[in-house]
Amino acid sequence: MKRLLAILLTLSLAAAMIPALAKDSLSIDVVKEFDFGSPHVEMDVFTITNTNPYAVNVTITVFDEAEKKNLQIIHLTLNPGDAPLPIKARVYKPLTKEGDINLYRYIITTPGGYKNEQFYAQKRTGVNLYNEPTYTQYINSRYKNNTATSFGPHFRDVTPGLTKLWYMFTPLNLAVQGRQTYELVGSNMYVIGEVYVDVYGDTVTITYHNYYDGKGGNTNTRQEFLGIYNSYKDVQLPNDVPVKSYVNPPTKFAFGVPFSIQYDLGGDTNVIMLVRNVVDYWRFPRPENTEFRRFWENNAERKALRESMLSFMDPIY
Repeated sequence: MKRLLAILLTLSLAAAMIPALAKDSLSIDVVKEFDFGSPHVEMDVFTITNTNPYAVNVTITVFDEAEKKNLQIIHLTLNPGDAPLPIKARVYKPLTKEGDINLYRYIITTPGGYKNEQFYAQKRTGVNLYNEPTYTQYINSRYKNNTATSFGPHFRDVTPGLTKLWYMFTPLNLAVQGRQTYELVGSNMYVIGEVYVDVYGDTVTITYHNYYDGKGGNTNTRQEFLGIYNSYKDVQLPNDVPVKSYVNPPTKFAFGVPFSIQYDLGGDTNVIMLVRNVVDYWRFPRPENTEFRRFWENNAERKALRESMLSFMDPIY
C-alpha cells in the first residue's frame, strides 16, 4: 500500500511539472455591416488567420438563434503563414417583408480548445432592379455595463459645466393623475424600455420595463437608481469616475415603492426624476428577431416634448 501511494505521489508531482498545453489561437477580423444586393450572392462576413506555428483544423457552425438549429457547418484547415481566409455569408432563409429580421451565431472552434462566437442579424431592406429582395447583415453588438436613463433634457446641455455624461432627467408634473410613460434610453442610442409614473391621489409609484422581458429578451439590469428632487439645484448625479464605476448618491426612492407627494416631497408637484440604470443588452435582442429603436433625440417630436418639459419646470436658478 505504501509503495502504491509513493507511485501515485510521484506521478502527481511529475504531472504538475509538465507545462499546460497551449490552446490554439486564431485571429478573427469581422465585417460589421454589409449588403446582399440579391438573395443569391455571398458576402465576406469575417476572415480567419492562423496565428499558430502549426496547421489547425477549424470548424465553423452557423446557428439560427430563433429556430435553435445549425444551418451550415464548414470544415477547413489553416496552415501557418497562410493569408487571412475570407468566410462567406449568404441569405440563410428568406424573410417575408421589409424590416423582418433573423438572428444568427457563428461558432468557431478547433480541436485544440479555441472557441469564438460572432453574433449577427440579417434584415430584409428592400428590392433590387429585378424585384428581388435585398438584405443587410449587421454585427449584433453587445452593450455591456452601459447606462440607461429616462427621456428628457440632458444635464450637459442645460448646465454644461455640471457633467460630461449623457444622463437625461425628466421633469414631472405630479398634479396630473394617472399614468405617465417615458422612454428608457440605453447608451443614449437605443430605446430599450419604458418608465412609468403612476399618480393616484397623493401616492406616486415609479416602475420601469425592459422591452421583451419575459418574451425571450435578455436585457440584464445590473444596477438601479431612482432620484426625485424638488429643484434642479438639489440634484445629485451618480458618479462615473473612474469610468463605469457607477457609485450612487443616497436616495430614499426606489422603483415599485410608493411615496407621498405631501410627506416625501413637501406637497411639491413640479419635481425632477433621475433614472440611471446600468444594463447589458444586445442591439438586436436575442433570440427575438427584432431590434431596439434608434434614439434620434433631435427629431421634431422629441424636441417639442423636451421643450414642454422645460417650460413647466421650476426655474433652474
